Amino acid sequence: GSESTLPNGWIADFLDVPGNGQFYSFVTTLVRNTITVGVGGGNYGVDSPTLRRQMAVFLLKARHGLCYVPPPCAGTFPDVACPSTFADWIEALAAEGITGGCGNGNYCPTTPVRRDQMAVFLLKAEHGPGYVPPDCTGLYSDVPCPSFFANWIEQLGTEGITGGCGGGHYCPTSSITRGQMAVFLVKTFKLP
Repeated sequence: GSESTLPNGWIADFLDVPGNGQFYSFVTTLVRNTITVGVGGGNYGVDSPTLRRQMAVFLLKARHGLCYVPPPCAGTFPDVACPSTFADWIEALAAEGITGGCGNGNYCPTTPVRRDQMAVFLLKAEHGPGYVPPDCTGLYSDVPCPSFFANWIEQLGTEGITGGCGGGHYCPTSSITRGQMAVFLVKTFKLP
């Protein structure tokens, strides 16, 4: 005679994320936490690059939870139409100090996120915009220490968010796939 809600009770599988695949548990965790619903057609887009516009939504939903709604856009970036699907999210990410864009006043919404950039996005979203990571020590052989992203990249490793891309490398200039991003988000925000 009573009613209740079973949170995270049912998750549909994606056609491109096999149940025995390395990203399955991470992708379904993102869906359970309403961070993403995939790219359409029954697919998650597991091997597709994560675009900067998608990253804004991923980060803000992971940081603030499923009820978060960004304020309406104001036209902050000339390369982000306002209104548009991602404009509110992109501008909120900038307003929170997690990004300043990609240079020259732009955000570059359709550009894939590189692994070095992703380190900064994640750590600022996790710790706050004023966060400064410790100095690098030379953890990854393909990340010069010191260099612009080295401190951020190494802190991801220190926090157990990443072990790199294999062989003692981090692959800083490689684009990050949506499958890889699922892993990074779940680990960074300790999503259940």
